[in-house]
Parts: sequence; C-alpha cells; structure tokens
Amino acid sequence: MGSSTNSTPFWSRWWFKAGISAAVLTILFYKVDRHELGSALKEVDPLWLLLALGTYLLSMVISCVRWTMLARPLGFQQPLSHFFGSYFTGMYMNLFGVSTVAGDIGRALFLAGGPGRRALALTTVLADRGLGFVVLVCIGAVAIILQPQYRMPLPLYWAAWLVPPATLLGWLFGPQLAVRVLPAENRWRRMVEVDLVPYWNDVKLLVSTSLVAAVFHTLQILSQYFLGLGLGLNVPWAYYFIFVPVVNLAGMAPVTFSGIGIREAGYIFFLHRMRVDQHAAMALGLLASAIVLASGLVGGLVYLFWSGPQPQAVPAESQEASTERRRGSAAG
Repeated sequence: MGSSTNSTPFWSRWWFKAGISAAVLTILFYKVDRHELGSALKEVDPLWLLLALGTYLLSMVISCVRWTMLARPLGFQQPLSHFFGSYFTGMYMNLFGVSTVAGDIGRALFLAGGPGRRALALTTVLADRGLGFVVLVCIGAVAIILQPQYRMPLPLYWAAWLVPPATLLGWLFGPQLAVRVLPAENRWRRMVEVDLVPYWNDVKLLVSTSLVAAVFHTLQILSQYFLGLGLGLNVPWAYYFIFVPVVNLAGMAPVTFSGIGIREAGYIFFLHRMRVDQHAAMALGLLASAIVLASGLVGGLVYLFWSGPQPQAVPAESQEASTERRRGSAAG
C-alpha cells in the first residue's frame, strides 16, 4: 500500500536536509580551531547579542506589515493583530519543518479563515516571499556594484548586473505569460488575470511594499553586523550588505535545514576575504543560526498566548465587492 510519504523524493525529506546540515557542520568543525571557536562564543558581548535578536525580531514585525499591505488589495481586511499572530505562529511552525514551507502554509490557512479562499491566501504569502526575494537580490547587487574595492569572484560580479533585471522582469511578467497556456476557464488563470491584478498594475503598492521590504532586509543585515560587533570582528558595516544577502539567497536552496551549514560555510568564505579567522567567521554563522531558531521560539510564545479567530467564511458580499474592484482594475 503506497503513501504520500513514500512518493516524496528523498532529497525533500526532513532527515535528508537535516543530514546535509549536520554533515556540512561536521566538516566545518573539523577544519576550524574548535578551542578558539568555543572561546569566541563564550566571550561574545551579551548586549550586542540581545540587540541583534531584538533587531531581527523587529524585522519580522516589518515583514508582517509588508504581508498585510500585500493582502489588503485582495480583500483580506482582518486587523493587523491577526496578521501578526498568523505570521509569528508560522515562524514557530518553521521549527518543525526543513524550510519555511510549513510556516507559509500555516499563516495562509490562518489568513483564509475558511476553505473558500485558501488558494488566494497562499498567493499573498507567495507574493510576500517573491517580493522579498527580488528586493534582497537588488540590495546585494547594488552593494557589490557600488563597492568595487571588495573584489568579488567574477561570476558574482556579473550576476550583480544580470540577475536583478531578470528577476524583476520575472516578477512583473512571468505569471502572466505562464497562464496563457491555461484554458480560459481555469481558476489559476482567472486568479492571475483578476484577483492578482494589484500585483502587476498598482505601482504605488509595488513601490511602497518594496520600500518596506528594503527596511526589513536592512534590519536583518544590521542584526548580523551587531553580532559581528559582539564578537569583536573588524569588518566594515557596508561589507555586510554584500555577503549577508548572497549567503541568505544561497540558504534559500531547499537542501539544508533552515540554511544551517550553508550560512556558516558562506560566512567563512566571504569573511576570509576580509582576513577574518575561520573560527570567528563560523562563530558569526552559528550565532546567526541561533538567532533564527530563537525567533521561532518567540513565535511559539505568540502561538501559546494568541487566540486567533475561528475559521469562518468570508461574507459573500465582501468577496464580490473585492472581486469587482479587481476586475474593474484589470479592465482598465
């Protein structure tokens, strides 16, 4: 008798990704001076560590605001507290998955409030992720281009020029081109052509949410800078805007547990170019991973004390009014 688990590719299962993370960390632990690594972690300034955690959590609040801004035009009018509870509960759920998929599905279900709009709610989450990806690519690319004194590998330098425009074009036109192959009555085609019109035509929405996304990523980068200060690293703050986005983008690859292993290896690679010892660079990566996990635990506290509304159907007149507004925008 078959099961969905048996049909899941082995490379997408939690044990495989956790194993990859463990294997990479084992190799790194073998290569670095473990005594020096332990000393660096013991001597980290707790005030900088707390500031890094607070900054990271603030970035999550900003990300929640961005998601709310993207969901409003699609007819989701729940109060900000509902988005906050859903978002942080999703962060907690990410602790039990190997990527952000579990948390994304969770917050989409909380937002939908019933079976009628789950696909549309999930689309707001995907749009939130997609916009964040585009802005992160642009931040890293601009930092690389404007700071030629930090000589990056040639492929990374060329990617800084080529990837951002390609990513932006994919965001603006990719889904619309993809649905052209679908039948006119297909619900996914209708969703893109009617429900998601604000994501393609509302310039004010795209600009405002992109600015919020830039604030979000800046706070996340600053949290890494604060960790570096806590470790006593002599690395210019501007250099963090190069390597943190690149490593974060690499960590999105679904091959490790929450980017653990990729993050530490990436930090060692980029900080070595600034003559930072391997043990210090790995300490920064480990602390960064600890911040991510700690934020998930904070999400657990929100999950424990937040009483979200019971799933309920969205009033038909509200759905119809929202759809008519988007249909009118599409026609215009």
